[in-house]
Amino acid sequence: MPYRREYVMPGPRMDLKFNFGGTVSARRAGANRWEPQSGQGWCMGLWDEYHSVCWPADVDYIGVSFRPGGFFALFGIDAHELGNETVAVDALLGPFALELRERLAEAPNVQARFALLENMLAARLPHARRVDRIAPALEILNRHHGMVRIADLAAASDVSKKHLVTLFNRIVGIPPKRLALLYRVQHLLGAIETGEPRLWTEFAQDFDYYDQAHFNKDFKRATGHTPARYVERRRQAQTANPDHAKHFRLLPQG
Repeated sequence: MPYRREYVMPGPRMDLKFNFGGTVSARRAGANRWEPQSGQGWCMGLWDEYHSVCWPADVDYIGVSFRPGGFFALFGIDAHELGNETVAVDALLGPFALELRERLAEAPNVQARFALLENMLAARLPHARRVDRIAPALEILNRHHGMVRIADLAAASDVSKKHLVTLFNRIVGIPPKRLALLYRVQHLLGAIETGEPRLWTEFAQDFDYYDQAHFNKDFKRATGHTPARYVERRRQAQTANPDHAKHFRLLPQG
């Protein structure tokens, strides 16, 4: 991993991980206590705020990331149960998770693990749930980096705004407004160039914020830092290890 202890910024992805190494601990934004995660593995839903992770010395895991709606389509589990949560993989997926982890543990190398994981997930595709009803809205959110009106998303999906929220909560795990924020923050963090100074008011305008205060609030919730402090930490990370600093959703903690 890039850092032993790190800040993890939110993004529009759900993660499923199977663990074969030591215990991984996580800490919510603003919390003092580290919470050990399941030794077998875990599923992390969509988060709309940063969290911290402490990796063990013997890191050994394999995982897959799902686009919004992908986890629900493959496993049929209401995604709202996973919003801002990390759940033990065996508690969530039951015998399937236990069998998959056992077979992954027996794989002779990393390449074999990836092939096995891909094959076992692909075997579920014929039984996947359809998410066509919100597919147009998801495509628009992705294409426009979250900078779109909820009314336009509802119109594209041919449903009311209220019903769109219900569908998103079930299929994606969070309402469309919060998913839009994740896309916007992801695009914003990727657009920040630490070498070239730029007015934060320009960033706020470019990313469809009505005022600087709203921009600063969303930025602090997503990263744990003010915009200026985030850039300062990014510069420090680039100086210490340019390769690690390419992971713009991660920052060293400590």
